Amino acid sequence: MKITQLALAGALCALLTACSGGYGRLPIPAADGEKMRRDVEFLAADALQGRRTGSRGYREAAEYVASRFAALGLEPVTGDDYLQPVPFREALWQNHQATMMLHGRDGDITFELGSDFIASPPTIAEDTAVSAGLVFVGYGIQAPEFGLDDYAGLDVRGKIVVVLDGRPQRLPSEVGAHYASSRSKRDTAVRHGAVGYIALNTPAREARRPFARSAEHVADPGFDWLRADRTPGNGEPRMHPGVLLGMPAAKQLFMGASRSLDTIFTEIENGVVPTGFPLPYTASLSSGAEHRDIVSPNVVGLLPGSDPKLKHEYVIFSAHLDHVGISPQAGGQLADGIDREVIHDVINNGAQDNAAGIAVMLEVARLFVESGRAPRRSILFVAVAAEEEGLLGSDYFAQHPPVPPRAMVANINLDMPMLLYPFRDVIAFGAEHSSLGDTAARAVERAGLKLSPDPMPEQVIFVRSDHYSFVRRGVPAIYLISGREALDRNIDGTNAQTQFLKTRYHRPSDQADGQVNYVAAQQFAEVNYAIARAVSDDDKKPRWHKGDFFGELYSNER
Repeated sequence: MKITQLALAGALCALLTACSGGYGRLPIPAADGEKMRRDVEFLAADALQGRRTGSRGYREAAEYVASRFAALGLEPVTGDDYLQPVPFREALWQNHQATMMLHGRDGDITFELGSDFIASPPTIAEDTAVSAGLVFVGYGIQAPEFGLDDYAGLDVRGKIVVVLDGRPQRLPSEVGAHYASSRSKRDTAVRHGAVGYIALNTPAREARRPFARSAEHVADPGFDWLRADRTPGNGEPRMHPGVLLGMPAAKQLFMGASRSLDTIFTEIENGVVPTGFPLPYTASLSSGAEHRDIVSPNVVGLLPGSDPKLKHEYVIFSAHLDHVGISPQAGGQLADGIDREVIHDVINNGAQDNAAGIAVMLEVARLFVESGRAPRRSILFVAVAAEEEGLLGSDYFAQHPPVPPRAMVANINLDMPMLLYPFRDVIAFGAEHSSLGDTAARAVERAGLKLSPDPMPEQVIFVRSDHYSFVRRGVPAIYLISGREALDRNIDGTNAQTQFLKTRYHRPSDQADGQVNYVAAQQFAEVNYAIARAVSDDDKKPRWHKGDFFGELYSNER
């Protein structure tokens, strides 16, 4: 008996000290696929009309998640209803449009919206206009640590900059994606005194996403969240909103210049980073829109931590609740009395994107609540709005958190988890940037799986979902999806995911049907619980790796 007690005591000691925090080896509870099925089927139902931010369907989805938080016993921190209202501005063309005219020695050329150039309805003002000379600035990137300065020797004060899409290939993919983003390029142009922005596709970009495909969305509204002073959170009042030119119009800007656009494209093909120069034209840009203010909520539930000190640190577990709504051919939101059975094929239900992510988040919250062991750190479960409009709901939350900004120590994000088949591996985008990668790898192994590297680095997923809103506030973050190794050796996981992206992504066919695999959902919920448990119970909070580009860039943002 004494030996048995000693053995049990030793086993317990080993269990509690196997990892930092003492709780990292607690058993992983079993997830419930049927609970997740009910959540997905509710959130992806036709009745919610695709959950577009600001719509009645989105509000119903938010209220559903709030009711689930309440049933689980999570605490509200943004108000008794768990909702964090987010003020948005929607900009619509209505009776307005964008115009562009090129002025040269031989006269004026008028470009047509939708065929020569595209623009979005401006959120910064209902009427905007600028007329200025043009300066080509190559890729429009300043990255001194990589030996790049596209503004060297150029004076763009009071000018409209003409900027190539993309970046030099020598930049690392995720770092390059940061510098290649329109946000970074616009901010760089503003710092140099530019007053307007014209973007040009490269042949590589044209092959990947043709101008004609982008032009299909020329009628889409503009969208942004609003600051307390009612200025758009991502707006730049010192610069006219940008336009994108089609290839023929873009080449017109370089007629009579020191180098043609075709010459510049040849330089790019040969690995040369193009240098900038003034163009022999001025341009007049104008744009107008009608603004509509919308309040649409994030949904936030708190699971308090148990450790007297660590409970004041917060792990943010996020997933976006919105989707893209109704396809344009339906004419917008459904009116009362319309037969929904007739037009169900124009509703973008968003089962994988991201009803499944929300369902997994809710199941992870349930597993924590019913485990009988509170996490040492507190966890905020957050369903965010307006991801499809440009990561806006998470951006607002990260800049207006209901807890002290420096108390947010990690973000675990779920977005379109690809629950297509039972799997052997998990992908954690951003794992290489912080200690979250090692924590996730250990937790994934405990769940009987493995952590695989990013299979599509060219897509730079790390900067394209809600976790990046937290990264930009200095918070280490990872974004999780199921891997491409199926348990069934007869299933080609890469092909299955590729086919989903081709045939169902952002289409009405992303429905809560047999494509959603609830064995995979159980696996995914359990591995996410294991990761969240490890992060919330570790003695040390997550930290950026020394010298990491994103850690150093954003470490002072909180």
